[in-house]
Amino acid sequence: MRNMRWKGGNKHLYAIGSIIGFGCQDAVIWGSGILNDYRLYRDRIRKSSLDIRCVRGPKTRMLLRSYGVKCPEVYGDPAILLPEIYMPKNDKKLYDISVITHFSKNNLEYKGIHRINILTTDYKSVVDEIVASKLVISSSLHGIILSEIYGVPCVLLSENNMNLFKYEDYYYSTERYNIPKAGNIEEALNLKPLNIPDFTNIRENLRNSFPYDLFVSNHL
Repeated sequence: MRNMRWKGGNKHLYAIGSIIGFGCQDAVIWGSGILNDYRLYRDRIRKSSLDIRCVRGPKTRMLLRSYGVKCPEVYGDPAILLPEIYMPKNDKKLYDISVITHFSKNNLEYKGIHRINILTTDYKSVVDEIVASKLVISSSLHGIILSEIYGVPCVLLSENNMNLFKYEDYYYSTERYNIPKAGNIEEALNLKPLNIPDFTNIRENLRNSFPYDLFVSNHL
């Protein structure tokens, strides 16, 4: 087993989520993204010193460059590596359709459709339920990502005209630009899911861009 610690004191690592600009810390960016072109995020980013190794997608990169921040053309959400950590033992399909919503909409009910609750620390159970589904309908970005990396077709649920920046950021990183969007469950059932991409190159980008140089390993 190896214990990893930062060289030279504490560092901030932004890895998963639309968190660039949430704080003013000097940080290393590995796979996170921007939520949208919000003035407060822009001001914080300009005041920070960011060491960017990889961002979620090209829309994040485009905004960072427009703010005068150097950003390599390296894309990938670290959640794409999850199958290397956990693979369900059983891939039997139990649900024709499952719905995943953003955690802020977790109280919504969809009658007659299996609901996957992401408000849990048991990530394995979430993956198990996704893999047990024939189709996932999701307004959660990581619901979409997890579905696709485990080979389950997924439709984007875009309710109440939600901001699509982070979703497009992810889809564009996989070179998919015409994104079917459903305003409700009924529309989602009539949409053809996008083909699941080959994640090989993105996984390689993530492995190669991790800031290994900032860590030192100790054998335990």
